[in-house]
Amino acid sequence: MIETPLFRRVVLAVWLVSVAATISVSLLPRLELPIDFWNADKLYHAATYAWLGGLPLWGFVRGGRARAAAYAMIGLGCLLEWGQSFVPGRSASLGDAVANALGVFVGIWLSEALMCRLRGHQGLRDEA
Repeated sequence: MIETPLFRRVVLAVWLVSVAATISVSLLPRLELPIDFWNADKLYHAATYAWLGGLPLWGFVRGGRARAAAYAMIGLGCLLEWGQSFVPGRSASLGDAVANALGVFVGIWLSEALMCRLRGHQGLRDEA
């Protein structure tokens, strides 16, 4: 099932919508978190970017493109953190940028681990 073109298209569509939603929410002035505790925003950042970093591995056919798209989410996170410095009620945070990057790495790791399990120890494929 995970090898079908339809599955890949759906995953890529979900990923693109997720990227757009992340950009939109990241640049909203004064965002209230649904559950708030000390450093809760770091957990939200890491979870969001794990999702954004993991999905491309399921959507792209070639492993190189999938990894490039996943790692590009680190750049997106940094740009959005910088962009927040221009939004009223928001501020740029190095801690948030680090949480974004760690989330991407976790998302890639989880996706590759799940792929290995589903494909019988054969993870992301680098087809020519």
